[in-house]
Amino acid sequence: MSTAPSKRRFTIAEFLAFEEDSVEKHEFYQGEIFAMAGATIRHNEISGNIFGQLHSLLRGKGCRPYGSDLRVRVQQANLYTYTDTVVICGPIERDKDDPEAATNPRVIFEVLSKSTESYDRGKKWEFYQLLDSLREYILVSQEEAKVTRYFREDGGPWRYVLVSGIEEALTLESLGCELPLADIYDNVTFGPEESTDAAESH
Repeated sequence: MSTAPSKRRFTIAEFLAFEEDSVEKHEFYQGEIFAMAGATIRHNEISGNIFGQLHSLLRGKGCRPYGSDLRVRVQQANLYTYTDTVVICGPIERDKDDPEAATNPRVIFEVLSKSTESYDRGKKWEFYQLLDSLREYILVSQEEAKVTRYFREDGGPWRYVLVSGIEEALTLESLGCELPLADIYDNVTFGPEESTDAAESH
């Protein structure tokens, strides 16, 4: 992550005012603001496939997917961030400091890239585990049909399973549905990550 503005520390109110006026998205952590750059075409294809499938599968079930423009607040870490796709069940619980930020994701999807994988698997995953509402965390590869699913039941420990192969399906127990990997990777050409001048968003 690279710090966006020059000022070292910001209040939440300053961050929200800055974000409202910005054409780009930024992450806020412990008073610092970090730029989140754009994603590759393949990243967008995969994220769009996930959102589209979830939107259809969850219709009428009390859960709803949201795309990468929805801010998520992890209050215990003093973090505002954006996910690739997030599913919220029931009414959105809004952050008290930012009514446009959600605090109760049920499932979070992140599409991995070389520039973000260590963050998504490491520090960001540590932050997400502080969310009481979170039941599943899904990491999606861009280079092959492979998905890592972290999951837990109420009060239980986090476990994970690797789903690999285009013929396999991702089971989302907390949502009561399955996502075939063939649908997640529909119209996606595999191979080395596409080159881009800017790192993908976290």
